[in-house]
Amino acid sequence: MKYDVIVIGAGPAGSTAAYEIAGAGHSVLMVDRRERPGTPVYCAEAVSRPPFEKLLQPKPEWICASIEKIRIVGPHGSELNIHHKDAGYILDRSRFDYDLAGQAVEAGCQLECRTIATRLFRKGDRFNSVELTGPTGERTRAEASVFIAADGAESVIARSAGMRNGLELEETESLLQYRLEDISVDPECVEFHMGNSVAPEGYLWVFPKSASSANVGLGISTPSKRSEKLEILLRDFIERGFGGGKVVGKTCGLVPKYQGKDRFRTANLLVVGDAARALDSLTGAGIISALMSGRYAGQAAAAYIAGRVNDLDAIEHLYPKRFLDVKGEELAIYLKLRNVYRNLNDGDFSDIIEALNEHFSNNSVYGVNAGRLLIGLVRTRPRLLRLIRHLL
Repeated sequence: MKYDVIVIGAGPAGSTAAYEIAGAGHSVLMVDRRERPGTPVYCAEAVSRPPFEKLLQPKPEWICASIEKIRIVGPHGSELNIHHKDAGYILDRSRFDYDLAGQAVEAGCQLECRTIATRLFRKGDRFNSVELTGPTGERTRAEASVFIAADGAESVIARSAGMRNGLELEETESLLQYRLEDISVDPECVEFHMGNSVAPEGYLWVFPKSASSANVGLGISTPSKRSEKLEILLRDFIERGFGGGKVVGKTCGLVPKYQGKDRFRTANLLVVGDAARALDSLTGAGIISALMSGRYAGQAAAAYIAGRVNDLDAIEHLYPKRFLDVKGEELAIYLKLRNVYRNLNDGDFSDIIEALNEHFSNNSVYGVNAGRLLIGLVRTRPRLLRLIRHLL
């Protein structure tokens, strides 16, 4: 089997890359280990609306809830409520992922599900084939000029290519999320709960899927007995706030932090989405970065196949450079802010929420300047200056 490009993983990053390549008229095979793209869902399913709509025209069937309010609850009764009519969406990731893969197929991509890519083979200075294991266990080899790894944070293909992508516990956040039904929530409001009694070195979220269902999850970075603490803390919160709610789904896992540009390419293997650690280290959000990295990687692969890029090193200027020019600084800032966040105590959370309440009482949510906001926080709460060292 020979193709111009082989994409491993049919999530948002992989499907977007495959769509770009097939749409440019090149042959592309996309393989995925799952029965169908979109299941199971390992995600809180939230996206910010403005960047999402720059990348895609949302379909109504993708949207479970349109978010217009943000509620932040801190320790000691502190609370911040922000109204923003275009804040974001809660997606139906099962339908969203399935449709993105379908769009790639309609553009000409060949999709093979229940197929696992196990390792790459190198010839000279580049990779020339990948070993695939099909639904019945048969093994085959497929050749291509470019390979795209979109197979998640523990990418088998990136590791096969020699990239060190093992997950060290101290570099990750542990997550546990329940899908709750038969509850009452505001379908336009997302909630974040903070403080060491609720979410040590992390935060808890309530993302509505409807007026009677929500994703309720917890992420923590505390070093010891994480799984036990996650279960206890999350169940305690649910019993207090959603007693009688029915748990219909459970998701758990590790979210790694952003690790810089070296994770995105080696030779003719382009790495995208979570496999490249292209995610927000503060919140774990990764859908927007997945879509963007998939688009730029797909365009770079198409340019290489078409001969508009002369050699492998020149691919770097198309991917990951174009992606990092747009998102690199933001991802690096989130990584630094993660270090600050992990060192906040309950008094800090209360101070920050109080200061933000003062700020938003006099400023439009649409006109927030992050630099001025941080300066204002430190000016009015000078003891927060001690946290600056964690940015360095």
